[in-house]
Amino acid sequence: MTPSPAPAPLLALDGLRKVFRGGAVAVDDVSLTVGEGETLAVVGESGCGKTTLTRLLLRLLEPTSGTVRFEGRDLTALAPARLRDVRARMQVVLQDPYSSMNPRMRVVDIVGEPLVTHDPQARGRRNRARTAERVGELLESVGLDAAMRDRYPHEFSGGQRQRISIARAIALHPRLVVLDEPTSALDVSVQARVLDLLAELQQRLGLTYVFVSHNLAVVQQVADRVAVMRRGRLVELGEAAQLFTEPAHPYTRQLLDAVPVPDPRAARRGRTTTEAAG
Repeated sequence: MTPSPAPAPLLALDGLRKVFRGGAVAVDDVSLTVGEGETLAVVGESGCGKTTLTRLLLRLLEPTSGTVRFEGRDLTALAPARLRDVRARMQVVLQDPYSSMNPRMRVVDIVGEPLVTHDPQARGRRNRARTAERVGELLESVGLDAAMRDRYPHEFSGGQRQRISIARAIALHPRLVVLDEPTSALDVSVQARVLDLLAELQQRLGLTYVFVSHNLAVVQQVADRVAVMRRGRLVELGEAAQLFTEPAHPYTRQLLDAVPVPDPRAARRGRTTTEAAG
């Protein structure tokens, strides 16, 4: 029996390059794929190009060259009207939720904005109650009370605001969510709860994540595969378990060596034992 072909990746970047005015190369010939339901982490030091890469794959920036294929379609070739339809299935959660919210808007309007934009049945005064009910359901799905929809952003903690951002991101049942440093502005305890929420939503809704972070401890917890960027280039791409135990590129080893450990003496003893056994 002839084996069935492997399914096409949900997202595929091929030869992606971005050169800004003045000649600064932010992303240089990056090619990778993201499979349905997986979490691909993109890591690297500040200025390595990881955030620019996510802007390119969402087509918030136009690439200098290369292609971005989502659901088999080349986004770089789509007209604005077609791109608008595709973006309903590609959403983003940013590092600072407060900066992405209009402080003069209530949560019901912030979370409901994607619904009003993409769903004609959510528009108009007659449908306002229906939209508000849906916003309440979304808030409850991320661990908030539905009654909070009538509050303003400044009335929430940082962790609660990030949950609101997540509720807005899943409002249109997307297939892909880009998470750009979603927990770096949060306290450690709050960070853990948000990561648990993201994992639960991925399992329940079948989401695919591109997770951008400089925190390798968090990446090790959430990622299936890891893409390591340096100076705009992809220097290593592999399964998370193998990359964290046997990094292939010297830069990846430098990043791992820079991760703080609770007991440096124990870590040194562990390395000495491993080297002796080798």
